[in-house]
Amino acid sequence: MTNMQDALPQNVLPFPQRRTPGASYPGERDLRGELARAMCADDVGDLEDLVLAMEPAGEDTGDQAGISHLRVLPLGASSGAFFPHTLTEDAPAAAAKLGLHDLEIMLQTRSEYEPEFAHILAARVRESGTRVRSVHTMEQLHRMWSPYPRRQADERALFQQAIDLAVIVGAKVLVWHGAQRAEVATDDGWERFIALTQDLAAACGAAGITLGIENVTACALHSVRNVARFATRLAEIGPAEHVGFVFDPFQAVESQANPFMILAAMGNRVVNVHISDASESNPALRHLPPGDGDLPWSALLRAIAGSGYQGPLMIEGPLGTDDVTIGRIRETFDPLYRNVFAFSPDGGGEAAELPVGVRKGIALFNAREFYEQHEEIEHEWHAERGEIRKLYQGILQIGVGFHHAIQGNHAGAVLLLTQGIDKVEAFVPVTMGIETGRLVEETRRALAGIEALGEAGIDQFDVSAIPVILMRDDA
Repeated sequence: MTNMQDALPQNVLPFPQRRTPGASYPGERDLRGELARAMCADDVGDLEDLVLAMEPAGEDTGDQAGISHLRVLPLGASSGAFFPHTLTEDAPAAAAKLGLHDLEIMLQTRSEYEPEFAHILAARVRESGTRVRSVHTMEQLHRMWSPYPRRQADERALFQQAIDLAVIVGAKVLVWHGAQRAEVATDDGWERFIALTQDLAAACGAAGITLGIENVTACALHSVRNVARFATRLAEIGPAEHVGFVFDPFQAVESQANPFMILAAMGNRVVNVHISDASESNPALRHLPPGDGDLPWSALLRAIAGSGYQGPLMIEGPLGTDDVTIGRIRETFDPLYRNVFAFSPDGGGEAAELPVGVRKGIALFNAREFYEQHEEIEHEWHAERGEIRKLYQGILQIGVGFHHAIQGNHAGAVLLLTQGIDKVEAFVPVTMGIETGRLVEETRRALAGIEALGEAGIDQFDVSAIPVILMRDDA
């Protein structure tokens, strides 16, 4: 067994599980108590801080040792990306034609659960030269909370057919949305959800596959709070081979949850990833092809890879009947892959070059678009697990501090500039090409001027005092 902290000291965030009562584990915190307190708090900030502060703990199989981002993040496709113009059994050939050989089969009708269909599908998969990594159940066919016993029994039996189908087609993961929000609104409902998940996970484990529960907007794991709450129960629900999470950043954004917090709360139990895009300006446009919307893919790819997940990324956005859409997706993703692990995974965990989002953020800082720079850099800060994330946060805070100064918020400007200087100062004089020493010196000078103006005189702040962030090549 390889300790994950040794394998990837800065970049994998295992979720420390609740274990033998009374036992202690090196570096482990009382997560159950801390999460319980945070989940009862009115301010989600406590929970966010806790999730981000989690230290790597526990043991792992060592599969993450020598991790390669090219191996970690291949593109795959859900058969749902070809729906409704392509039948499920024809999706393997359609995906292969686009050069996508890793599949998720999304079951669309009750008849597609039948053993006869499973064997037809398996034959089509073999003919196409593809491989099925996961099978996605139909949410509406598995409402096992019905008060009518026969419906419960029938839908549980249908779930078993999905398990059998997954085995026949060679899948490793069975995707389930879990309970509806209303079904877990009470403590009793939550406990029924846990008990049912335990039963389904055991059935999947007995068949040699893993149950994957997705963070879907309408369902139980729609929020950071609920993912974290569920994660603390994983040890009793089942081992990693039996149960894990399916991460969907689109669903997180649609739920108004921070996707990076969702992923961090899932820890090292991510067994599948769905990708599609969302539009900030038009939320009605759902499940866009990745890259056609506004999700921060550079930071998301790094965060997904940093979680220890080893791919593939299943495209759920529509792929159409030609290679135009997949070509556009590849144009978006191919340059980003080089940014996933710009450092050697076996090294000290420090990045060799700045992520795309940080570079964009610095450009926006220098253009005095401080709110926008905050948006760009914040994604990269959430994605990063190494110490360098403090530099990203420091730059972000300095930009926000100057935004407050321009808006006449004296207290906010002083607070954010002071915090930003403190963080960036740890990286002087130059880090990753950024002239950090110069930034600290000039920001400290501007801060002194703001303090001298006082609250009454902040409207006299001279914006020409705001520094420009220089790179070593620019200096």
